[in-house]
Amino acid sequence: MIDHSGRLAVVTGGARGLGKAIARALAQGKARVALLDINGDGAREAASEIATQTGAATWSHALDVSRKEEVMYVFSRLAEDFGPADILVNNAGITTNVHPIADMPLDDWDREVAINLSGAFYCAKQVLPGMSERGWGRVIDISSLAGAIGGFGQVSYSASKAGLLGLTKTIALEYARKGITANAVLPGLANTAAAAAIPEHLRERIINTVPSRRIAEPEEIASVVSFLASAGASYVNGAEMFVTGGAELFTF
Repeated sequence: MIDHSGRLAVVTGGARGLGKAIARALAQGKARVALLDINGDGAREAASEIATQTGAATWSHALDVSRKEEVMYVFSRLAEDFGPADILVNNAGITTNVHPIADMPLDDWDREVAINLSGAFYCAKQVLPGMSERGWGRVIDISSLAGAIGGFGQVSYSASKAGLLGLTKTIALEYARKGITANAVLPGLANTAAAAAIPEHLRERIINTVPSRRIAEPEEIASVVSFLASAGASYVNGAEMFVTGGAELFTF
């Protein structure tokens, strides 16, 4: 069991799916966990459920990560109510814009980049000074396989997730001597409500790119995040961790 005792972990997009699984994994490692999500009621319910399951102390708040003033306010409240963050998992993101480049509405592009990329930057900016002062911190950005290989019809999603890789590596470079690491996790398709909403014929096409011919369980991705957040991952920095079952490999 990975031990996060004494650490406060913040998970954005924590109300459901992968974010909720990550929050649970960190709580199982005895971290105190703050769940932030645009769905404030969902975040509160997830926090209560995780507290009951694990015995961990939890905190929750509604947050739209694309709004920088809102990010500043919520992280200020978090520090006052629950303490300074030791671990930040930038998981909040959307995948709803599916258009070829020529047809991508400009407003849709702006919103997806604002949530998937700018939101992660806003959150990191709130926690890095405190981590630096204490000489310890972990930033884990949830990117995507699409951020590394592109995604047909998903230019805003792929570009924003690729941008996260640059953000991660820059944090790793600038803060390594402060005892802080930053790493990116690149999941493939996982068994979440978002995956279930994909039309079956498209989901099957995706599954057929995976050597094992199955998608991930959220817990399989969450366990990698929990490791990266641990003291044992102190020499893993600026890494791109593919958790895809090998979907990026040549498969036939």
